[in-house]
Amino acid sequence: MKMQEKVKKKRNAFTERLEKKDAAVSLARLRALCAEGIYGAMAYLLGFGIMLFETSPLGLAALCAGRRHTPAILIGLIVSAIVRGEMVAVYIVMYVAAAIVRFVSGMLLDSGDDEVLREHVRKRLHKEEESQSQSSWLWRWRDTHAMRAFSLQWNAVFTERVRLRMATAAICSLIVSLYRVIVNGFLYYDWFAALFCAVITPAAAFLFSIYFDGRAESRWMYLVSGVALVYSVVWSSEGLWVFFFSLPLVLALTVSLYATLRYKTAIGCAVGFLSGLAIDLLHSPAFLLAALAFSFFQGRKKEAAGILPAVLCATVWIFYVGDASSVLVTATSLLFGGAVFTPICISMQRGALRNAEEGARAHSEEEATLARRRMAGEKYESSSANLRAISEAFSSLSEMFYNLSDRFRRPGTLDLRCICDRAFDAHCADCPNKTVCWGLEYSNTLDTVNRLISRLHTRGSVTREQFSAHFGRRCQSVDRIVEMINHDCARLTGELLRNNRTEIFAMDYEATARIINDALEEDDGEYRFDPHLEQRVSEYLRDVGIFASAVTVYGKRRRQILARGADVEHARVTAETMRADLGEMCGVQLGRPSFEVESGVSTMLLQAKRKIGVACAQNNVSADGGVSGDTVSLFGNKKDYFYALINDGMGCGKEAALTSNLCAVFLEKMLRAGNRAGTSLRMLNNLIRSRGFNSTAECSSTVDLLELDLMTAEATFIKSGAAPGFVVRGKTVSRLQSVTAPIGILCNLDAQIKHYTVRPGDLIVMISDGIEQNDPECKWLVSYLSECEGATPEEVVAHICAHAAESESHDDCSAVALRILDAVEE
Repeated sequence: MKMQEKVKKKRNAFTERLEKKDAAVSLARLRALCAEGIYGAMAYLLGFGIMLFETSPLGLAALCAGRRHTPAILIGLIVSAIVRGEMVAVYIVMYVAAAIVRFVSGMLLDSGDDEVLREHVRKRLHKEEESQSQSSWLWRWRDTHAMRAFSLQWNAVFTERVRLRMATAAICSLIVSLYRVIVNGFLYYDWFAALFCAVITPAAAFLFSIYFDGRAESRWMYLVSGVALVYSVVWSSEGLWVFFFSLPLVLALTVSLYATLRYKTAIGCAVGFLSGLAIDLLHSPAFLLAALAFSFFQGRKKEAAGILPAVLCATVWIFYVGDASSVLVTATSLLFGGAVFTPICISMQRGALRNAEEGARAHSEEEATLARRRMAGEKYESSSANLRAISEAFSSLSEMFYNLSDRFRRPGTLDLRCICDRAFDAHCADCPNKTVCWGLEYSNTLDTVNRLISRLHTRGSVTREQFSAHFGRRCQSVDRIVEMINHDCARLTGELLRNNRTEIFAMDYEATARIINDALEEDDGEYRFDPHLEQRVSEYLRDVGIFASAVTVYGKRRRQILARGADVEHARVTAETMRADLGEMCGVQLGRPSFEVESGVSTMLLQAKRKIGVACAQNNVSADGGVSGDTVSLFGNKKDYFYALINDGMGCGKEAALTSNLCAVFLEKMLRAGNRAGTSLRMLNNLIRSRGFNSTAECSSTVDLLELDLMTAEATFIKSGAAPGFVVRGKTVSRLQSVTAPIGILCNLDAQIKHYTVRPGDLIVMISDGIEQNDPECKWLVSYLSECEGATPEEVVAHICAHAAESESHDDCSAVALRILDAVEE
C-alpha cells in the first residue's frame, strides 16, 4: 500500500507540473498575441499620420524599422490604408513590396545580427523541446528537424542592418512619390512631397529602429527612440474616436501612466509632456500633472489608487485652459483611459511582485550557494590541514628511519673490537713476541687497537699507517692482520646491509609524504575559488544580457566557470563571442558552454579546453624472436595528460623482461592515478633498489618517459639511462640526449628533465638503445625523420624498427611516434 501511495503521489506531482507548464505556455502565447495586436494597432494609427504635402511616411518608417513584429505592423498598415480610402492599392502595394524586400534581403543578402538571433532561437527551441517533450502530438511534430530548420530560417528574417532598412524605406517612399508626381502632372507641390518623403522616411526608420532592435548601447538613445514613437502614435491619432471617447486623450494618459510605472518619474513626466504636446500645446501640462500625481501614490506602493487622482488632475487642467463645453467629453475620455490602464497596472504590479519573489528566491539561493561554498572551503581547509599533518608525520618518520638506517648499516664499536681481537688472536698465538706486545708493551698495543677501531668506524677500513713504526718493526704479521680486519669488516657490513630494512621503511614513508603533498598542491590550485575573477565574469555577463544568480570560477590549468540560474534568452552576443571574451579574461581557451538543469535551475558551465590532441603508434622487435626486454606503454589520465613510456630492462631474457614490465606497470598505475612523474620515478627507484638488496643478479632498467600536457601543449621528457629522443618540426630535427644512470642503481634518482613546447604538426619519436646500437650518432634516423613530414606514426615506427632489425646481431628494438594534432572539440 505504501508503495502504491508513493507512486500515486509522484504521478499527481508530475501531472501538476505538466499542468503548470501548459498554463505557463498558454499565458506566454496570450501575451505574445496581445503584443502583436498592440504593434498592429500602433501601425494602424501611424498610417493616419498626415504630414507636410499630404504625405504619411511614418507608417512605412515603422514597417522598415520593425523586426519580429513586422508582420503585425504590415497588417495594421494595410487595414489603415483600406480605412483611409486614398490610393488604397498604391499604399498596399508599397507596404507589401517593402516587406518582401526586407524578407529577401534578410534571407539572402544581409543577415545583420543573424548569428545572435540564431543562437537565441537554438536555446529557445532546446528549452521548448525539454519542457514539451511529454505534451501533445502537435509539439512533438513541431520539434522535428524540418520544423526546427524552418523556425531558424523564419526568425532570421527582418534582421538586416539599419542602413539597409533605411535604404528600403527611402526607395519605397520615393517610388510612391514619383508615382504621385506622374499621376498629378509633375506639379512642384508633388516634387516637394517626394523630396520630403525621401528625407523623413529613412530618418524616422533609423530613429524607430533603435527601439525595435532593443539596443542598449546608449540608454538615452533607446528612451528617445521610444518617446519619439509614442509621440508619433499620439499625434497620428488626432481626430480619431473610440465610440464616444477621444483616442488621443486615451492614448496620452495611458502611455504617461505606463511610462511612470515602468520607468522613473522624470521619464513619465517627459512622456506625459510630449504626449500632451502631440495633441495641443496647452494640453502638455495636463499629462505631466497626471504623471506626478500617479508617481506620488506609486512611491507609497498604491499604484492603482493613483489612477483616479491622475485623471482628475488632467481633467482639471484641460478644463482650466479649454472650453467648458468639452469638459464632459474630456472627462469621459480620460476616465476611459484610466479604465484601460487599470488592468495593465494590476498586471504590472503582479509581475513586479513575482519578480521580487524570484529575486528574493535568487538571493536566498545565492546566499545558500555562498554558505555551501564557505562550508566546502572550511571542510577543504580542515581536510588539507589534516593531510598536511599526516604528511609531516610521515616526513618525520622517514627522517628518523634514515638516521636509524645510517646507524644500522655501520658495525658497532663492540663488533669492531671483536673483529680486531680475532685478527690479533689468529696471528699472535704462535708469535715469539707475544709476551712483549701483550705484556711489557700492553698499553702501546691497546692504543694501536683503539686506533684501528676508530679508523674502521669512520672509514670502514684500516691501513698499515695505524700501526706505530716500532710496532711494525717488531711484528712480522702486520699486513696479514690489516687484510683480515678489512675482510671481516666488509663481510659484516654486507650482512648488515642485506638484513637492514630500515632504509626501505624510510623510503616508503618519504614517498607517501610526497604523494600527499603533491595531491594537496594540485588541489590547492585546481579547486581554489577566484573571487576577483568571479566579479569580473559576473559584470561581463550582465553587460551582455545574461543574468545569473551566482557565478563561480575556480581552477588554474583546468579553469571552470559555473553560472547558476543563467538566463540566456536576452543575450546580446553569440556563444562564440562570449566564450572568446571569457577565455581572454581567464587566460585560457574555453570550450562550448553546456547547460545542466537541477531542481528546475539551469546552470551554464564553461571549461578550459585542450590545446592539442595526439595520434600515436608503437612497435617492438625482440632480439632473438623470444621475450623482449623492452616494454612500451601509451596511456592518458583523467587530468588531460598523455604519457609515452619505454622501459629497457638491463641484461637479457626473462629477468630483464620482468624488471622492465615491473617498471612499466608501476609507472602506468601511478601516473593514471594522477600522481606526479617525479614522485612516481623516485618511488620506482626505491622499489627496484629494495628488490635488488637480496639478489646477486643485476636489477635495473632505463626509463624514457614523455609527459604531454594536452591543456598547455607542454612536453616534458624524463630520461634515466635512456636513448635519445627526437622532436621533428617540418624538416628540422631536434635531438634530446641525456647522460644518466638507469633506475635502481643509485640511491638518489638520476634523471634528466627537459621541457619542450609543441604545436600541431610536430612529430615526437622515442627509441630504445637497440635502435642506435649500430649507429650511435643516429645519422640514418635523423636523415629519415627530416624527410617523413607526411608519414603517419604507424609508418614511422614500422620503418624504424624494420631498419634496425636488418642488422645480423641486434638488441631488442622499440620505437614510439606521436603526431601532435589540433584539439578536437567535443
